[in-house]
Amino acid sequence: MALHGGPAASWKLEFNPFFQRLAAAGIAVLAPNQRGSTGYGPDHRAGIRGAWGGPDLDDILHIVRSLTGQRRGLPPVMLYGESYGAYLALLAAGHAPAYWSRCALISPFLSARSLHDVATPAVRSFLERQGAGPARRGARTSRAAEECLHEITAQMVICHGLQDEVVPVNQSQELRSRLLALGWREDLDFALREVRGGHNVLSGSNGHQLQEDLVSFFVAGLEPPTGAVSKEPEEEN
Repeated sequence: MALHGGPAASWKLEFNPFFQRLAAAGIAVLAPNQRGSTGYGPDHRAGIRGAWGGPDLDDILHIVRSLTGQRRGLPPVMLYGESYGAYLALLAAGHAPAYWSRCALISPFLSARSLHDVATPAVRSFLERQGAGPARRGARTSRAAEECLHEITAQMVICHGLQDEVVPVNQSQELRSRLLALGWREDLDFALREVRGGHNVLSGSNGHQLQEDLVSFFVAGLEPPTGAVSKEPEEEN
């Protein structure tokens, strides 16, 4: 399942080089335009105003539950997210861990608040126009991925441009620090790939290699060194 950035954006029925690479590797791609996406009228677009990770997360979880019911005997679904979609993917992986096996994040951030704290004035202005700036009394609130990281069981790869002008790379570095503090093992349970480039790293100078690496990750996961044991989901009582 691929989650677009924005959130005021949408997937369109057009050629997508990365999706074509996934399809060529035998991976089916589902690219939903959940609430908050553009192209479906003002109510759909404004559905998450002031509530990032609210109605849109509900939509994603509804889709994956329905999809999982039709995939009996198959492995859990894999997640891919870009920017806002990477933030939404973190929330989905944390709020319904049993439904996901692998997760690839491109230029993620942890929460609207954490992004607002480090963003440029232009990005702060965008957040505030979206109702995702500092919380006001009585206003709707956005979810924070920091609060559900401990629930995630999906293996994870994070990619971020060192010169990202929209979501600073320190958001991925903070995510790495939090995962390590939770006992995740780097290059076994997750990997952080910092590369030269800005916000759209898959279309940058390293884009071709990054796309190949992500396809390999979705096909085979992170391959542990000889003798290492990967992190297993905790069994439910």
